[in-house]
Amino acid sequence: MNILITNIELGLQSGTVVYVFELAIGLKKKGYNVEVYTRVIGDTGRELIKNGINVTENLRHLKNIPDIIHAHHNLVAIRALDRFKKTPVIFFVHDRRYFFDIPPKSPRILKYIAVDYNCLDRLLIDAKIPEKYTGVIYNWVNTNRFNLRKEFASRPSTALVFSNYAKENNHYQVIASACKQFGLTLDVIGSGTGNYIKHPEEILLKYDLVFAKAKAAMEALSTGAAVVLCDFHGLGEMVAPANLNYLRKFNFGMKTLTRSFDAELIIEEINKFNGDNNRLNAEWIREQASFSNVLEQIIQLYAQTVEDYKQGIRGMPNTFDSWWSRARIKLRVLLPVRGIFKLIRISKKILSVIIHFGPSEKSL
Repeated sequence: MNILITNIELGLQSGTVVYVFELAIGLKKKGYNVEVYTRVIGDTGRELIKNGINVTENLRHLKNIPDIIHAHHNLVAIRALDRFKKTPVIFFVHDRRYFFDIPPKSPRILKYIAVDYNCLDRLLIDAKIPEKYTGVIYNWVNTNRFNLRKEFASRPSTALVFSNYAKENNHYQVIASACKQFGLTLDVIGSGTGNYIKHPEEILLKYDLVFAKAKAAMEALSTGAAVVLCDFHGLGEMVAPANLNYLRKFNFGMKTLTRSFDAELIIEEINKFNGDNNRLNAEWIREQASFSNVLEQIIQLYAQTVEDYKQGIRGMPNTFDSWWSRARIKLRVLLPVRGIFKLIRISKKILSVIIHFGPSEKSL
């Protein structure tokens, strides 16, 4: 099977970038022909190329016609839709608010997959996509990368803020204050503080307690660290066996960060530290969220989608193909812009209308 993955950029390893990297490598090891289309190749894209995977910023440079398109991010997804008019698509949503996760609509998109139930609400409520076209496949932890510690502390002494969004002048300050009061040594990794770590698996075992959310939180949990959920969205709670299922349902992410930052609240969460719970959390996450399990779910979805498409099954009524041939000339002016934030400023209004509803005759 030839598989094309799309992602807006492949720079620093965070979010969908890590997802694409691990997915592409995993599929290649299973014997699938995998290629990746992106607007900015970046460091992670170059790493994929070193691993024998074709990564390109130009769809004409793909080596194979894909049998299935695993699509992230509307801008690159619609380019792939336009290029491969006989290929079915699965569109994955990783974020409830991110502009590029607004789902395009086309009969060739047979499934819309959310990584958690918060993202599912974006599909069902925000985009009004019928439930029959949607599904949930949770995020994973690559347990081949993240090892389980051998000893579990009864009381924390070292802590880590694991976030690309933490900065000296935001919620990191409050965490630092709480840790100082508790007597914890605190470090921080992430691009926001200029301390980006390409391989966090090499250092996580050093820390008893980690402040993180989403995939970073899952990675820390898999090593046996205690995790307090938090990020710029707000403060969550200490992960424990009693709340694991609920937190997993929402990807340990934004939906779980319900409180404002306060040093006393953080200290309350630190006081919940329990070595036995940390061990149980790690065992659970390594079994329930292992990369191998999720990869098999995705592969099965690919196969079913390809077969459904052959049988004439289609997705939502056409709001894409009928106008894209006219819209693409205007969009091509925008798409080569490499500055992502500049691109958002230029195109956000028009693309919001186009992606949600299709353009009117006046707009084009």
